[in-house]
Amino acid sequence: MSRLDDRHRNAAIRQLPAFLRALFLLHNFYGVDVDAIAERLGADAAHVAACLADARAILWAHVCYANEAPGMGAVTLELKARLQREYRQSLEAVFAESGYPGEVAWPEPMVDMAADQEAAAAFIVAQLSPALYRAVARTRRAGVATVDQWRFVAPWRRVRRRCLLRVNGALHCAGWQPFDEWLAESLVPEQRYPQGYSVHRRRRRPLPEERPMTEAERNGKAISDIVQIPERLAVQPELTRQVWILFDHYGRPHEEIARRLGISVRRVEQLRRRAIYAILGEPYPSLAGNIRFELMLVRLSFEWRWDIIRSVFHR
Repeated sequence: MSRLDDRHRNAAIRQLPAFLRALFLLHNFYGVDVDAIAERLGADAAHVAACLADARAILWAHVCYANEAPGMGAVTLELKARLQREYRQSLEAVFAESGYPGEVAWPEPMVDMAADQEAAAAFIVAQLSPALYRAVARTRRAGVATVDQWRFVAPWRRVRRRCLLRVNGALHCAGWQPFDEWLAESLVPEQRYPQGYSVHRRRRRPLPEERPMTEAERNGKAISDIVQIPERLAVQPELTRQVWILFDHYGRPHEEIARRLGISVRRVEQLRRRAIYAILGEPYPSLAGNIRFELMLVRLSFEWRWDIIRSVFHR
């Protein structure tokens, strides 16, 4: 099969609905048996087989450039609706555990899975800082020449990319997941869908003053959260430990940590790097070491370019 055929097939798989795409990939590429999928979903194996048949029919229509792709059958729609309700309940529970108040404005009627993903993401984005909220709004604005801005305005590109990476980090810390990843993780977490390897994700936790008071605290007993820190970090300064606890244990971004501790964002990043080096048992690189490393990169780049020029002249 040629590379063009592979691209065509991959594009057709991406066009499948999220529910059918996850089942199709798990069964055909991750080797998960139909009976295993049915057992974990609490459904009949014949119903799962019917869903896979619908996925193959839709995929074949996209591969053959059919005018209209067939729709999903009644069995597939019923199973999809049940899992979509469970997906909503799971995200609401995760957001509540992360300390986000309020409820997600789910679209009604319940039709498209992508709309649910967007609604859940919008719930988290709305509670971020105004700068991050504006960055997301500008990115999604219709009629904006994004390509030209990325090509000609380098500072805009760096700032926008940094903001969107922070938004993405906030979504993952809150527990947001696309439907297909959520379904695959609930079915077969050991398959590590879709990357093929485990991904470490920080989780946002409410601080002691943000969570509701327990019965013991209402009775006047002070109860603090117990945070276990690595042994090598215990000998570090108090400020370094606080930065590590707020970032890794409570899942807070650098801007919020800087605001809580009264230091700059750059100082927070530096202390977090110091904490990582301390946990790994490695010495923190000095300024002179960084300068030597940059000079070495410049020298290697110059030597590489000079070898190319010399080879052209010798030829």
